[in-house]
Amino acid sequence: MRKTKQVVLLVLFILFGGTGFLVATQPAIFAPDVTQTDLYGEWVETEVAPYAADRFEVRKDGIYTNGSRVTTSYQFDGDKLSYSIGTQTYVYRVENKSTLERLSPAHYTSFFAKDD
Repeated sequence: MRKTKQVVLLVLFILFGGTGFLVATQPAIFAPDVTQTDLYGEWVETEVAPYAADRFEVRKDGIYTNGSRVTTSYQFDGDKLSYSIGTQTYVYRVENKSTLERLSPAHYTSFFAKDD
């Protein structure tokens, strides 16, 4: 009985360890299936007062804030969206087709929802 319990625990340890290893080394396996065109549209910061919410818009030709294009260059690797305005770099992790998490600048944890 004791041997069976040890074998079961060992198998579980190997399974969870292997899963943890995959998550750490191959995040694309678990990344949401989001294309660059899924990002097109306006993104609004959630869980803050509407007057204080950051917002930006992703278009084919660049990133816009307040109706003005602030950069023509941005990168999307299927998991993270990044762009720079001046010396400030913005990085967002894709949660799903309608939610982004801002990683940088990291004033506080903030999420953005696609405004349809």
